[in-house]
Amino acid sequence: LQRNWYLCQARRYSSCLEASLDEDNIPSSVVENLIATAKRGAEPLQRYHRLRRESLGLDRYRYFDAYIPLVEVEWSMPYPNLRPLIVDSVAVFGDEYQATVERSFSEGWIDVYENEGKRSGAFSAGVYGVHPFMLLNYADTVNDAFTLAHEMGHTMHTVLSHETQPFATSSYSIFVAEVASMTNEDFFLDLLLEREQDPARRVALLQHAIDDIAAGFYRQAMFADFELQAHREVEEGRPITAETLQKLYLRILNDFFSSSLDDQDWYRNTWGRIPHFYGSPFYVFQYATSKAAAILLHQRMTEGPETDRRTTVDRYLDLLRAGGSDHPIALLRTAGVDFSTTEPVDALVATMEKLVTQLEQELN
Repeated sequence: LQRNWYLCQARRYSSCLEASLDEDNIPSSVVENLIATAKRGAEPLQRYHRLRRESLGLDRYRYFDAYIPLVEVEWSMPYPNLRPLIVDSVAVFGDEYQATVERSFSEGWIDVYENEGKRSGAFSAGVYGVHPFMLLNYADTVNDAFTLAHEMGHTMHTVLSHETQPFATSSYSIFVAEVASMTNEDFFLDLLLEREQDPARRVALLQHAIDDIAAGFYRQAMFADFELQAHREVEEGRPITAETLQKLYLRILNDFFSSSLDDQDWYRNTWGRIPHFYGSPFYVFQYATSKAAAILLHQRMTEGPETDRRTTVDRYLDLLRAGGSDHPIALLRTAGVDFSTTEPVDALVATMEKLVTQLEQELN
């Protein structure tokens, strides 16, 4: 924190936040509005955890209880069965888009299974002039299926950017990168919910979707708030101790969870294990903004008059084709997502509320 503030002053920035956002030309108000709107919209998150407490029959509900499945369901999704599902889920983007997704399966763009010496996780690596390569560690789970849908979004973003942009502007910012992957996941969820009739599996799908918002939006907004307030402690000349950071983290944890989470004091040291805080200051908020942008775009592509939906699809594809040809805030504004307003975050909060209501109905 002290190093960051020293470097900011040396380079004549007014704050660490301003310095971190300068490269992508993102106003500080984007992060500040995100945090404030997420806090105001935390009730659906709290309602979800109260619902979980009741469904699981727990007298006390701690943070680790959030990881317990609400239903026990045997559900294998073998990789060979996934190909038509992934292709069908992106039908809204047109035949050419679907054909490219089909090619990624048939032409060996995907390294599917675990192997000796292979790194963990999953990613899509762009190679200009060829095609992206996707690395998975697929194990036939529902989460693995959503991971493939996610990485396919990155792959298609790269394909469309590389087809349209010269090398110099083909790489895109993290701020827009996750929008494509998360939008793909939203459409994959739509397809599975549309086709799945088993009540337990529908509960599992809804829990997955809600947990994704809880982790990808609320948790990251909470981390962003902690990071911002911790930097302001230094900027205002106050000493930093472990106790200072513990109190700060617990205050923010309570802002988001309130009485829905018991024994909050147990989590006073969580800040100490978040690697982004140490090596990539003011990085995590981009997960939250990406999730909000993806949900707003998905909402506009699936609701309202057909002409408006088609216009949003066309703007979305233009966003992917634009690569890094402009600053990310400007690119998203052209696609209809304006982070100078609270509309993207408001849309996400409304979607969270809708999903929790749907989950409650399915559980009943």
